[in-house]
Amino acid sequence: MRVDAEDVKYFHVVAEAKTLVRASQELGVDYTTVSRRIGRLEKALGTRLFSRSGTGWKLTPTGEGLLPAARMVSLGVDVFADGDPIVSTPEEWTILAPDGFAAAVLAPRCGRLIAESGVILRIVTADSLASRDGVSFDAAVVRTKPTSTRVKVQELVAYEIGLYATQDYLHTHPTIGQIEDLQQHVLCWYPEDPLAAVPDFAALRPMLPNIIRLQSNNLLVHEEAALAGVGIAVMPTYIARRRPSLVRVLPEDVTYTGRYWTALPAAQLRWEITRKVLQFLRDAVVDAGLAPCPEEQPRRANQK
Repeated sequence: MRVDAEDVKYFHVVAEAKTLVRASQELGVDYTTVSRRIGRLEKALGTRLFSRSGTGWKLTPTGEGLLPAARMVSLGVDVFADGDPIVSTPEEWTILAPDGFAAAVLAPRCGRLIAESGVILRIVTADSLASRDGVSFDAAVVRTKPTSTRVKVQELVAYEIGLYATQDYLHTHPTIGQIEDLQQHVLCWYPEDPLAAVPDFAALRPMLPNIIRLQSNNLLVHEEAALAGVGIAVMPTYIARRRPSLVRVLPEDVTYTGRYWTALPAAQLRWEITRKVLQFLRDAVVDAGLAPCPEEQPRRANQK
């Protein structure tokens, strides 16, 4: 059976909407029509594209792999339906990134990009590719190097992590002269739950207090807690230096070098946009005072 381009558009809309109801509202049809179209596409392909549940429709691995192509087909269907070959729509970029990187590096540096190019930029915060909840992306910035064959990986930048607190906090709490003194202090750190923790930072854990009094998977919670004098936060230096009131604690004893990696969908079909996204990321880290790793150009699917 041949694949219908309109069915592919329905697939793309459902993947973005995540529920039949929202997809049907966007498409202006009954939800049973959407379900029928998806079923027909799955039959034509001979595979499931979504796993269905009471809370919504989630892409299967096959569906994730086909989503970049579906996005292009959907755009083409809309252009042909309008009947105007010169219709031009803004480029849409989706970048996944950890919350701290997104807030401190990307958000302050996207203004010129949006103003001059007209790009629609989506910055989606996600701790890892596994936590992206089915969101399709042009590039992801992650702290742990992915091993999946469904993504192409490049090292983006190295960064340093340290302990930070305000002078007021340090003046009103027990003196810190060595690592053992941290036991007397409130530390802001990631959750002890191994599913929510950050594996790359495990090397620091033995240096920290036995009991972590404030735990959050959001780096900005650590930052705000330190600024409010709640305790000492474990933070990347590029984020901490934005706050003059924060000072480094035990800089020679407690330090760690982390790395950010860029992950690109292996089935990426928007290589020109990918090139622009990667250049934006590299420019952003340079402007933030971080030294990027040597550039690697993404290869097209037909290049060897």
